[in-house]
Amino acid sequence: MILLGIFFIPFNSWDGLEFLGEFYRDSCFLFFSAGAIFLLFKKRIDIPHQNIIFQFLLLLLAWCLIATLLNSLNVTNYFFKQTTGIERFINQYGALIICSIILPIVFFNAFSLKDINKLFFTIRKVFLASFIIVIIYAFFEVLIVKFEMQALKINVLNLFDYFPFTEAKTDNLLRRISSVTFEPPALGTYLLSISGWMFSYILTNKTNWRFFPAIAIVALAFISGSRAAFFIVIVQSCAFLLILSRNTKHSRIFLKITLALALTISAFSIVFSNQISEYVSKELQSFKLDDSDHSRSNRSRFGIQLAMYKVFLENPFSGTGYGLQAFESRKKYPNWAKKNNWEFRLRYLNQQEKRFPPGYNIYLRFLSETGFVGFLIFVGLLLQIFFWCYNNFSKHNIYSIIIFISMIGFSMNWLKMDSLRIYCFWLCLAIIFALDSKKLENA
Repeated sequence: MILLGIFFIPFNSWDGLEFLGEFYRDSCFLFFSAGAIFLLFKKRIDIPHQNIIFQFLLLLLAWCLIATLLNSLNVTNYFFKQTTGIERFINQYGALIICSIILPIVFFNAFSLKDINKLFFTIRKVFLASFIIVIIYAFFEVLIVKFEMQALKINVLNLFDYFPFTEAKTDNLLRRISSVTFEPPALGTYLLSISGWMFSYILTNKTNWRFFPAIAIVALAFISGSRAAFFIVIVQSCAFLLILSRNTKHSRIFLKITLALALTISAFSIVFSNQISEYVSKELQSFKLDDSDHSRSNRSRFGIQLAMYKVFLENPFSGTGYGLQAFESRKKYPNWAKKNNWEFRLRYLNQQEKRFPPGYNIYLRFLSETGFVGFLIFVGLLLQIFFWCYNNFSKHNIYSIIIFISMIGFSMNWLKMDSLRIYCFWLCLAIIFALDSKKLENA
């Protein structure tokens, strides 16, 4: 069940199941939930209570509850989008428990039964299998959207409607690529989540095709139109090259990749110098608030982030309570963000639209909802994971490299999103728990 869930992580372009709340699109969640049910029938459920990272998770969970109790008077008076503060907290805190405690424990119990080396190759094969389908869909999507081969939509792409949890869609207006995910940023999140696993083929395979998964990750991130995802994947690629350069075992691979990149970049710079200059100028322009193509989304994002920061300044110690910042930040959205912006009118401030506005930044979310205490606990959690990677580069080389590359992606991606439903993140934590558990057993 867990492997099936891993396979279906990117497949979320369907309408979903509304009763699942914020998990409604996540097809993988159905399989992970089934795995959790099977786990309940086990005579023994192992919990990695001795692991300091797991202890940080428990501390974060406890403080989120305490921060909400400290704001209990306000919580009982909150009402927004047909939802009371208590209802909102229960929904969000329940989702936090599922993501941070239940899923890692389910993964950990599944992984602890496996040989740790075989587990690596099994998980990677599953990721590669689903990634191949993502590539195939994206290939035809590019032909339809970028090259206007509309006949392929009916003759080929619509066949994906028969694939589970997938609805064949194309964005002919903005001409962005989302593959089997529901939007380009979701595709970007998926790519940066599996990049470490795909990069690892360069280290473990000897054939020339070992470079294909890594090249496909970078190429698809570029083609998708998700600016942030492409930048993050480039940073991950640079980090991977830096790791190769510092390891004498992989120094020859590093030299080959560096030489190939230098020749490729030089050739492209000479042949496509004008196009590259125009692309860079266009991308820099897209971050401006007065850019005609991206003004609305930029104003929405920056406006909401500014409002969340103002909420934190008013509640620096314990915030508003977990999951409750929107009840306060909705009063603080700046006029320049709301002016001529239908997203606020029809989505974020529309009382008939039950979905709450996104926070667009998980660090600001923890600051505004749990104060600087909750923020420090969350940052401490991330640092502990990075420390684990650093301390285990020599012991569990492949795993530590994959998790390190992945953590760079997760940490940067959370600058633009506020969701903890990043399943590969919890997968990485479960692998850490399994590795440390094996270490304790062999001590």
